[in-house]
Formats: sequence, structure tokens, C-alpha cells
Amino acid sequence: MNTVPSLLRCNPKHFLRTTAMAAAMIGATAIGPAAALASPLPAAAFPVPALVYPVPALASSVAKAIMKYFGKEGAGEASEYLTRQGGKELMERVAANAARDGGDQAVQKVAALAGKYGPDALAALDNAPSVGPILKALDDLPADQVGAAIAKLSAGATGRELADATIQFGSKALTSELKHPGVGLVMVRSLGDDGAELASRMNSDQAIAVARHAEDLAKLPPTQRDGVLAVMRQDTTRMVQFLGRFAEANPGKSLFTVATTTVILAQPDRILGGDEIIFDADGNPIVVSKSGLAGRTLAAGGSAVAHVSESYIRPLYLTALAFFTTFAVLWAGLKLWQIHRTVPK
Repeated sequence: MNTVPSLLRCNPKHFLRTTAMAAAMIGATAIGPAAALASPLPAAAFPVPALVYPVPALASSVAKAIMKYFGKEGAGEASEYLTRQGGKELMERVAANAARDGGDQAVQKVAALAGKYGPDALAALDNAPSVGPILKALDDLPADQVGAAIAKLSAGATGRELADATIQFGSKALTSELKHPGVGLVMVRSLGDDGAELASRMNSDQAIAVARHAEDLAKLPPTQRDGVLAVMRQDTTRMVQFLGRFAEANPGKSLFTVATTTVILAQPDRILGGDEIIFDADGNPIVVSKSGLAGRTLAAGGSAVAHVSESYIRPLYLTALAFFTTFAVLWAGLKLWQIHRTVPK
């Protein structure tokens, strides 16, 4: 009897009451210890879950959603995520931020996303400085795009940039990046709503071409920037073709400076019609027609031919002429010498 714990030697009714209260506290983690202590129900009324983690009541619905996502077969994986991979702290942090932004309704939205998309949903929301706008943007997306958007939002530093853009511009930022991966975000971040609108109407090649100039466009005075964007909306295809021609003819040179943009906006029909911008001897941009460009090309070709003729062909000609002249003189001299020897003295 000395080895029996003293607890078993107490009043049996007191022992049963204490055991029931302890079981109630464990089983009622999700509703808080105070509620468990105050409950008159026996321990059987509080079923103990398969995996119990002492999380605040605020995050209980999110915890249940995560457990549901992993399922019974993934109990070990869920345990690993919650206890060793920082999942519990992440879950509590996201739930607290959601409650701050939108109360219990926002927390329930977090739980719904966690139940469907698992830890990626929590990582995506944790990547944002504010959970509420991200939840709203995800709500605005078509259902079949939400999973892809969450994957992008959860992607480290790039996801944080996308989250910042989403908070500022809403679901347009997500839509643009989903349509043009790696490019849509650049357009929205640099050009805002205008960039999102252009991204929505462009194919991938066009978006890439415009994204190369997005930062330069963003630096223009508002009037010039709006003017260029208006031309792009008016005829996206031909404007993008012009961007490509300019980049090919002027590698490394910025197109959208104040001076060059002034020229473009002064003669947009010529630009869209296929004319080009070149730079004069002083570096000033001017518009030239195709015929003028061809004429300069021919002139340049003629100059090149003249240079080659003067530098290479003429010296070769003179050398050959000297050789043949010398050969002719020697040959004639040899003949005369032979004739002289054959004449009888």
C-alpha cells in the first residue's frame, strides 16, 4: 500500500471529480480553460481530439481546419508541421492579424482557406502586412485561380512584393501576375491600375515588351505618361512593334525620356505607321520616314563602298599595274637582247 499514490487514498468522489475536471480542461482547449472549469458537464461531454495543441481560442478554428486538411492519414505530418516547423506560431499570428483586420468573420475566412489549401494559405497571408485586403482580393478572384494566387503570395520575397501590390491595387495585381508570371507584377508595381489594365489586354510577348520600359514610363511626368499609355491603348500591336524596332536599332538606349516622348506624342501617327526615331549628331531624337531611312542607308552603303575602294581596291590595282609593267619591260628587254645576239657581226 505504500507504493500507491496518495491521490488514490483520498475520497473516491473527490478523485472522480478531479479527474473529470482535468479531462474537461484538456478536451476543451478550443473553447478555453475558463469555460472548461466552469462547466458542470462530466468529462465524457468533452471529447479529446486525436492531436491536442494548446492554442488560443482565437486560432482554434484555424487549427481544426489544418487538421482537416491533413486528414486522419496525415496526423503525423500535421504534428510535424504544428510542433516542429513553426506552424503553431504561424497559425496564431495569422489568426490574430485576421481578427484585428476583420474580426471573427476574417478568422473564419482564414480557416476556410487553411482547410482547402493547407499551410500555403497561412504562409501567403503571413507574407502580407495586412490580412484583410488579401482576403478580399482572393474573394474577388474566380475560384479556379485562388490556389495559384495563394502559391504566388506564399513565395518568399516575391510573394511579399505581390502582397504589397495587392494591398494597394486589389485583385488586379493578382490577376496580372497570374496571366503574365514575372511580368504582370512589374507592370502593376510601376504603372498601377494602368499597368493592370494593359496586362489584361496584352498577350505574353506584348506584356514582356512593355514591361521592359515600365520603370522608364513611370518616371515620366504624368501628362507624358498618360499620353504614351493612351497611344498603347489605341493601337497596342503597332506600338509594341515600334518598341521592338527601337530596341533593336538602339540597344541599351532608353526610349521614354522626356525628349523622346515629346517627339512620339507630337507625331503618333507616323510612329504607328512605321516611321522610326533616330538621334542626330547632337543626340536629339528626330522622326524619319522609311524612305528617308532607306536613303540614308544607301548613302551609308555608298560611303562604305567608296572607303573600301579607296583603301583596298586602288592599292591592289596599282600594285598589279606596277607588276605587269615591270614584267613587260623585262620581257621586252630580254627579247631585244636575244635579237641582238642573233644578228651577225
